Amino acid sequence: MADFQIKDNILIKYLGNDSDVVIPDGITEINEYAFYECKTLENITILNSVTKIGWYAFEDCTSLKSINIPDSVTEIGECAFYRCINLESITISNKITEIDPCVFSSCTSLKHIIIPNGVTQIGECAFQDCSSLTNIDIPNSITIIGHSSFNNCTSLKNITIPNGVTEIGYYAFKGCTNLTSVIIPDSVTEIGNHAFDGCDNLTLPEKYR
Repeated sequence: MADFQIKDNILIKYLGNDSDVVIPDGITEINEYAFYECKTLENITILNSVTKIGWYAFEDCTSLKSINIPDSVTEIGECAFYRCINLESITISNKITEIDPCVFSSCTSLKHIIIPNGVTQIGECAFQDCSSLTNIDIPNSITIIGHSSFNNCTSLKNITIPNGVTEIGYYAFKGCTNLTSVIIPDSVTEIGNHAFDGCDNLTLPEKYR
C-alpha cells in the first residue's frame, strides 16, 4: 500500500512504477490525475468497489495496453485515457450513460470499441485522433454524437448511425479519409457544419451535403 496515496477510500495518487497494478480493495474513486504520466504502467486491474474514474486519471500512460472497466463504474471523467497511445483494447462498464469529452482522444493504437447499450451521448472529441480505429459499435440508445467525436479517425471505413440519433455535431467525422460508407437514419434532424469535411472517399446523399 506504500505506493498508493489514499484518503477516504479515494485513490489520490499512485506513487509506484510497476508495470502491473491492482487497485486496492475498497477504493471507490480513482482521483483526477491519479496515474498521470505513469509511463511504466502496462496493465491495471480495477476492482468492483470503484464507481468513478476522475478527469485525466490515466492521461499519458503511454505503455498501457488494455483495460477492463467493471460494471460498478458509473462515471468516467473527461480525458481519462487521453494520449494512452499503446492502448489497444478496452471494455467499458455497462453502467456508463455518457462517453465524456476527450475520454479516449489520441489513443492511436485503439482498433475497435463497443459502446454499451444505455449510453445516450458520445461527447465532444471522445475518439478524436484515434487513427487506428477501424470499427465502432454504436448502440441504439445513442441520441447525440458530439462535435469532433471521431475527428481524424483515419482508419475508420464504415459506420452505421442508429435510428434514434437526432444530432451529429460539427467536425464529427472530419478528416476520416478512409470512410467510404455511412448510414444516416431519418431520425437525424441536425448535422453540424463540416461534419464530414475531408472524407474524400465518401459520397453523401444530397440532403446531407
